Amino acid sequence: LSLVKFSSIVGTNTTYLSNVVNHYFKCNYKSLLNRYRVKYAKLLLDKGKHTPDELIKLCGFTSRSVFYSAFTKEVGVVPSRYPDKSFKFPLKYD
Repeated sequence: LSLVKFSSIVGTNTTYLSNVVNHYFKCNYKSLLNRYRVKYAKLLLDKGKHTPDELIKLCGFTSRSVFYSAFTKEVGVVPSRYPDKSFKFPLKYD
């Protein structure tokens, strides 16, 4: 989903849309899109029905290297090392 295509869908120009994304999300459009793609990839990995290599196209990435780079940037580990549901750190300490 390119910036041009998305701006035409929402009925604005690319400059305005880019400025809105930069202002509200504190990142550029590409980073925001990758953030949501990685979030979706994590959801699919948590379900355990797909391998990391199957997620490349399912999540809208153009190549394995782009997917692994975006995933690692967002999560801190490569997709093949992403923990499953049984290994989560607690958010609160009692």
